[in-house]
Amino acid sequence: MVEWEIANSVPHLTKHACQVWLANIRDLQSWHIRLLNAEEKERVQSFRKGQDRARFMIGCVLSRFVLAAQLNMAPHEVPIDRTCSACRKAHGRPQLPDRSLQWSISHSGERVLVAFTAGIPVGVDIEWMDDSHALDVRQMANEVLAEEEKYHVLQASPQEQKRAFYTYWTRKEAILKATGKGLQISPLHVIVSAPHQTPRLLYLKDDPDCLNRATMYPLEIDNGYVASLALLDKASQKIERYDSGRLLREGFGWKDEYNK
Repeated sequence: MVEWEIANSVPHLTKHACQVWLANIRDLQSWHIRLLNAEEKERVQSFRKGQDRARFMIGCVLSRFVLAAQLNMAPHEVPIDRTCSACRKAHGRPQLPDRSLQWSISHSGERVLVAFTAGIPVGVDIEWMDDSHALDVRQMANEVLAEEEKYHVLQASPQEQKRAFYTYWTRKEAILKATGKGLQISPLHVIVSAPHQTPRLLYLKDDPDCLNRATMYPLEIDNGYVASLALLDKASQKIERYDSGRLLREGFGWKDEYNK
């Protein structure tokens, strides 16, 4: 199991690295709401379930802390834009006006992942293998997996089928997030390597050049989660893994400012 470093500060983000921050929604603090802008606060209120509100807030707060450290400004001042390119509403992929830094957010269960790069397109996805809900692996495989992918999943033991399916799913989602196309492309039109193999993009409909640029990485969380990371860059990047618990609880110098 790869260790997630407990960060005592927010490291400088270099062009040769990708920072991946792991969070737990139990580290949400009451003063975190003061870091959000008006649109984010409105979005928080739109969620009916407390867990959904917590996951969204943690993604926002963690993004603002890390970006603020890179931009040398206060977290609440980071000019995050979520305007959807299709409908112009504030639910699109978050970005900076100059896109100098890029990041991707994913959450499932009690965990949140945020991956940051110095301008390289990035996508991250995490899925909780919730044992309290039965997953119809065969039905889901028919909806999102290519024939050769379904074969690998259904040939696995019953105990391993769920993990195999989610490994495929997170690899596909990470790639689609990195391209910025998201749900515009069906997962059936993305083919990735088998779960027991090194993660790799094998096919992306209407974008053969992506195969030459995409690099993929597994992210080990614990036995209850599966996660994947994708970068659209030919060169291998250093993947830095940080546990954000201390940052979220202590704010690294910002807690007193926002906890008045």
